[in-house]
Amino acid sequence: MVGASVRKPALSAEGGASNDELIETASALLAHGNPNLFGEWCIADTDLALMLNRLILNGDEVPQLLVDYAAFQWQRASVQRYVALSAKRAG
Repeated sequence: MVGASVRKPALSAEGGASNDELIETASALLAHGNPNLFGEWCIADTDLALMLNRLILNGDEVPQLLVDYAAFQWQRASVQRYVALSAKRAG
């Protein structure tokens, strides 16, 4: 995960409200039970997984459905290549 080793402080009240909205929206979008948002994979899947992983890796409460979704999306070969390239560039 990009930046996974840096733990952030707890969310502010506004951040918590945004977190709740993200969780609610993502849960509704993934209620169909498919591994991708809109049938076939699209960049929005990686974007959402990144947002969720920021919460998950920081210890924020995230429903298991969304944890599983983010983990699945993060295993995509193109995402893993990007992560490896980012790590290489970071030194």
